[in-house]
Amino acid sequence: MKYLISNKRFRALFGIGIVAISIGLISKKVINYPAGGCTKGAQEITFNI
Repeated sequence: MKYLISNKRFRALFGIGIVAISIGLISKKVINYPAGGCTKGAQEITFNI
């Protein structure tokens, strides 16, 4: 385990991972998504096969 902590590459990847997770958590709190979805009014989605 000491080898992993002393490795510069591991520390860099660990730091990037922590930053990415924190950005994801912050953006989830900041960005409000509409609860009803993206459809307006009584629009229907149809798939033509």
